[in-house]
Amino acid sequence: MSVNKGVKPIGFLMRNPNFGTLLVVNLVSSLVGSGVGIALSVHIYQLTQSPIWTAVLAAVPTVAGLAFGHLAGSVADRWGNPLRIIRIALFLRVLVLVAVFALADSPLGLVSAVFAQAVLQQLYIPAEQVLIADYVTAEDLAEANGLNSFASNATRLVGPALGGFVMGWAGFRWTAIGVTTLMLLSALLSLLLRGSRRKTPTAGGTVEEGEEGGGGYLAMLRRSRRVRGLVLLQVLDAIKEGPLSSLFPVLMLGVIGATSGQMGLVNSAFAVSAVIAGPVIGTVVRRLGYRLPVLLGAAISNGAILVLAIWPSLPLALIAFVVSGLPFTISWVGGQTWLLLSTPRSLRGRIVGTTGAIYAGVSLVTMLASGVLAEWFGPRWVIGLGSFIALAGLIAVTALLDERWQPTSTSQAA
Repeated sequence: MSVNKGVKPIGFLMRNPNFGTLLVVNLVSSLVGSGVGIALSVHIYQLTQSPIWTAVLAAVPTVAGLAFGHLAGSVADRWGNPLRIIRIALFLRVLVLVAVFALADSPLGLVSAVFAQAVLQQLYIPAEQVLIADYVTAEDLAEANGLNSFASNATRLVGPALGGFVMGWAGFRWTAIGVTTLMLLSALLSLLLRGSRRKTPTAGGTVEEGEEGGGGYLAMLRRSRRVRGLVLLQVLDAIKEGPLSSLFPVLMLGVIGATSGQMGLVNSAFAVSAVIAGPVIGTVVRRLGYRLPVLLGAAISNGAILVLAIWPSLPLALIAFVVSGLPFTISWVGGQTWLLLSTPRSLRGRIVGTTGAIYAGVSLVTMLASGVLAEWFGPRWVIGLGSFIALAGLIAVTALLDERWQPTSTSQAA
């Protein structure tokens, strides 16, 4: 096993300037997404006074992921120019935010705009993953995805608070103007990016023998036990996250008796420890490989939520979310990176997009089912059941995952 020294983020970004620019683009666009999300949810509830409209707004991105995830991944693979896809998606998101400003008084118009924004995000994600894998070498991909995760989680800490503050201070229309300006900045920054003709090296066996051929998503699943294991890992997480996402307010406000402020604090506690994970993922993978961090991180995060469901309380909720943030992020980013490295470049967009669509579909089903089941058994038992299934399912994931490849020195000039 190669035990290389950790890579300092500043030095890493200097060696990979294209990735550094893409990281800034993602940081700004993620800040827009998290900020406008909280502003929209508050605005549509104030506009309609209807929990139904608020719930529909929250469910729209999941529906978009289910409907367009596979198609977006196919576009990223077959078009062959992920940078152009990213630029088009960013500029179209600017236009959608302009529509949000224009349709501020129409609940149906706002839901439609959010759906369009979610579809564009589905187009963006596979292209972004493919482009990152083109910009850096195989041995640096975990580091790059870790820094990208850091940027995303950092905006989860700042964006909702900033969006809520601006919404309360200046109103929804001025908030829409602000986020549109930031998204335009992100789109203009993408013009500084340069395409890469480099194919991420397979590092002497990253793509397993016999997996280099073509075929689609299902063919890849049939050929590779490892890919099946990593996809199953994401499905199990969706089984846990569906009930947790839909019933979290009920658990906190109804069962534990927390205030809305305390509920927000618990939710932010996850991002606090998740931010720490981003810069260390590359070092963890270099020292331990992928298998142990991916499996152990998932086990710790699933177990923490299971314990919270069994003994719900405010202190335990804070502890569970802080404890689960770091290992979950290491597991998720490590799993995504390993999935990319185990897949031929010609299939990477479809792997990311279709797996995302499956995740969205399972999440949507479990969200709807958990609402019905909670009426009969109570929210804590439904959340606990989802966490238990996700934890027990790791036995099957462990049997499928193998790690014949370890990172080696594969530096290659871009």
